[in-house]
Amino acid sequence: MSGDRAGNAPGYVLFGVLVGITLLGVGMSAAVTLWSQVVQREREAELLFRGEAVVRALERFQADRPGTLPQTLAELVEGRYLRRAWRDPMTGRAFRLLRAEDRLDSDRPAAERARPRPVPTNPAGEQEFPLAAGQAPPGEPAATAEATTGITGVVSTSDLLSFRAYQGARRYRDWRFEVRAGARVAGEPPTPERRGR
Repeated sequence: MSGDRAGNAPGYVLFGVLVGITLLGVGMSAAVTLWSQVVQREREAELLFRGEAVVRALERFQADRPGTLPQTLAELVEGRYLRRAWRDPMTGRAFRLLRAEDRLDSDRPAAERARPRPVPTNPAGEQEFPLAAGQAPPGEPAATAEATTGITGVVSTSDLLSFRAYQGARRYRDWRFEVRAGARVAGEPPTPERRGR
């Protein structure tokens, strides 16, 4: 009888080792998942910081230079509105830039958006390319030309679900860090103020 117990001992040891390895694997998997969530939360907080820093820089730029928008983030850095041309912390790549012309295009009817915009030409019929900053194409007032060029914000290119909602959006690619809707886009006429009675 004691011989049977001695013969089964290696089987129990092997079973114990297998159970231990399985538990260790489950524990490691849970630790990796937890760690990746911690890293994502930190990147999410950094995305909020960087995106809102870009918005503040754009607002200061517009306050100092009414009627204009920067063409690049580097222009904000050179003017000391932004410490550096931030990258998207979720992807490690550059942010996708939101432009005033995109905002204005979304206000145009779909049929009009489908048509290409006319290319500016000089009196001889040759293409004038490119227009100087703030220069209007022939037949367009200068304010319209200024309003349709330049950066109004940034957005992440990450498709991940976020831990928190930002302005109702639950995916990072939908977190639009843009000059607020109430703020005047460069070149737009000021809206009349309402006074309380």
